[in-house]
Amino acid sequence: MNKFRIYLLNALSGKKNARLWAKMLTLILFPFGFVYSVLMFVRRYLFDTNFFKSTFLSVPVISIGNISLGGTGKTPVLIWLLRKLIEKNLNPAVISRGYGSSNSNFTLVSDGKGNILTSPPASDESVMLSRLFPNVPIITGTDRILSGEKVISSFNVDVVLIDDGFQYLKLKRNFDFLLFHGKNPFGNGRVFPSGILREPISHSKYADAFLVTGEDKEKGEQNLASLNLTVPIFKGELTVEHIFCPEQESYFKLEDIKSSRILAFSGIGNPDSFDNILEKQGITIIEHLKFPDHVFYCERNLEKIRKKTQELNPDYMITTQKDVVKLDDFKLGVPLLVLTVKMKIDNSDSLWELILKKIC
Repeated sequence: MNKFRIYLLNALSGKKNARLWAKMLTLILFPFGFVYSVLMFVRRYLFDTNFFKSTFLSVPVISIGNISLGGTGKTPVLIWLLRKLIEKNLNPAVISRGYGSSNSNFTLVSDGKGNILTSPPASDESVMLSRLFPNVPIITGTDRILSGEKVISSFNVDVVLIDDGFQYLKLKRNFDFLLFHGKNPFGNGRVFPSGILREPISHSKYADAFLVTGEDKEKGEQNLASLNLTVPIFKGELTVEHIFCPEQESYFKLEDIKSSRILAFSGIGNPDSFDNILEKQGITIIEHLKFPDHVFYCERNLEKIRKKTQELNPDYMITTQKDVVKLDDFKLGVPLLVLTVKMKIDNSDSLWELILKKIC
């Protein structure tokens, strides 16, 4: 991730250490952000008044989304929901936009029978979910209605999960789950491209539940409470599930690698969260190569990792589940570890009851 992008994201996120020129740039972009904010407000209004049509699917729909750019933990929440639904003996299917996919129209990533595409051509998150849940149909595509109708007609589906669906107003949802990062839930408070908000923060009222993740969850909860909305607020935290070495087909204990020299690399929405999880577990990394979200590991990017490996001579490399699905044939001579995380939600029973009331 280049320095210009990092500096700009810091300013958009409202971080105190943002460079002055980056802050000035966000101010210059304010008129564009204002226009975009008005357009998003009008768009919501037209859907609310049925000027624009929203379509119901024949089964309940749960959306996991956010109102800001960047990572808030949607994929771990999606995994948590899939596990809960399967425990309830329900048959879920997943539909996502498919960021990073080479086919934007319609892609059957997994047929729920063990037939799974690789990444590429499929998106990294969809392939990761397919490998975790081989019995769950997973589809990517820009037209979520078409995708939903196809998956329902082709498979035995009781409920559809929409990844990153809060802004997809064409499709009616039974439950809208909206995620926020505790440290900077609203960024600098402005709408893109002047800030990280995808639409005005007042539109949060359309959600059925909030989930605050990441660092400073209590502060994030207070910021959301200050909106004076009736939406229930829950808090979640990413915890380590296990550390796996694909090459050796073995699991590592945290104690086994705490004193090791470890080089990290990732291409995720919030790479700082990766650092924080490792730090909390007492794992010190010598460097973290941060690539853009949904990065394609082309030869140029792989060469960058190889050079850094030769330079630092680490004992291990470590990456995320989302990244490793794009590295099936990637060999370096240094063991590659994969950090698997899960979302731990406070008062999860209350949240689950709330969801069941909406979908059953």
